[in-house]
Amino acid sequence: MTVTSHGPDQGLPLSSRQEWCWEWERCYDEPYPKAVSLDCSTALRMRGHLDVGALRDALADVALRHDALRLRLLDTGTPIEQVVRPRQALRPEPFPLETVNLGDALRRRELHEILLDLTTRPFDVTDRLSRATLLRLAADDHVLLTSFHHLVFDAPSHQVYLRDLADFYNRRVAAPVAGEGRPAFSYVDFVRAENTPRARLDTGSRLADWADRLRAHGSGDLLPGRDTGFLSLQHHYDTVPVNLSAEESRLLLRAARSERVSLYALLAAALAGTLGGFYDRERLILSTPSHGRLHPGTRSALGLFSNMIQVPVNLRQSSPSGLFRQVDGVLRDASAAADLPFGRLAEAVLGRQGDAAFFRHALAHAELRLYGVTGWIVERQEHELTMHGLRTALSPYHQDFSRLKYATRQSSLAGAATLSVGLTMEMGRLTGTLRYETTYHGRRTAETLANGFRERLTDLARLGSRQL
Repeated sequence: MTVTSHGPDQGLPLSSRQEWCWEWERCYDEPYPKAVSLDCSTALRMRGHLDVGALRDALADVALRHDALRLRLLDTGTPIEQVVRPRQALRPEPFPLETVNLGDALRRRELHEILLDLTTRPFDVTDRLSRATLLRLAADDHVLLTSFHHLVFDAPSHQVYLRDLADFYNRRVAAPVAGEGRPAFSYVDFVRAENTPRARLDTGSRLADWADRLRAHGSGDLLPGRDTGFLSLQHHYDTVPVNLSAEESRLLLRAARSERVSLYALLAAALAGTLGGFYDRERLILSTPSHGRLHPGTRSALGLFSNMIQVPVNLRQSSPSGLFRQVDGVLRDASAAADLPFGRLAEAVLGRQGDAAFFRHALAHAELRLYGVTGWIVERQEHELTMHGLRTALSPYHQDFSRLKYATRQSSLAGAATLSVGLTMEMGRLTGTLRYETTYHGRRTAETLANGFRERLTDLARLGSRQL
């Protein structure tokens, strides 16, 4: 195993939140230091007269204001799968703007295909973790594609980045003023504060307690798949719909209010009950991403603050109300643990086989994401920006990660640990899917679980109707 101790002059350690992303990165068999960007790109369509010089300066202003965008990993000269924990350093200069004149390319290919190719280009993580490309479609039509490695960017960062970019551009073209000084929050200072002796001692104590709790709930004990032997997962996924009517969704909200718990707690209890009944388990662990922005200053900062949190559920409750309250309380405990470094937590719970990495759901049995009505996930809002002389809109695209392969047996198995349910509350209605890895879980199993979860939600909606 690669030695992970470093002297004080060898750069900054990863932040507690970067840990899970680095472990996730190492799960894939990609050449180091070339690495995929994961899912942190923004394509901004701008129609009208664009001042390219002002845009270039505005991008530089954003990068100088937010030091996370100038971080890079230090080159170890070692393959990525052997680097357990890298160090990072701050570049003094912002990332450049590359310009591309598409010319006849759009007549041969769709814009979506061009964006997909550009966003799946790997980063040289020892050079930069951010890049920007300006695509010229016509004299008055451009697309600014900015890609950030997940190590320095998360979902809430999109809104902060776009707002600051528009603000700095407008200052340049409409009302030039001196640039603002250093922001109130520095990501580099955030990393340093986490690594003081006192902070590390406190984190270590809390991490040990949380690891004991996860082990007691069967962390690392995979839900059975199609075969008892090892299956080399192909990173192929399929989904089963899980949709509720507007009336059922309204009654579920009423049931949650009546029980004085969050809607997420109600849904988590229902999912855990479904899985527990199917797999004959009394204890389960669900996971969900937390936005992790616990410090007020992080609300206006760019960087990776999110983390995966684990929700251990004990199904040996005498009543549904008792289960709801238990899950609601555990959610508060899990949210308070959002600053625990995922890699070190997984190492404490599961151990490490050689240099193998931990997938982001390796500590849980299933994942539950709820969009629209939860405080753990901050949704990216696709709204028009105000940029002087321009009509702007985000250009949608979907990244393709089907070419990624798991690097080791451990990371492949960790990828199988989670059946993922994603639900969105939109226009007063809950809709979503159950997502599963097709090599490990069969379609019949996925459909049985989805239908069982759906039936439990219907029963809970009836509970809400009795409160009317």
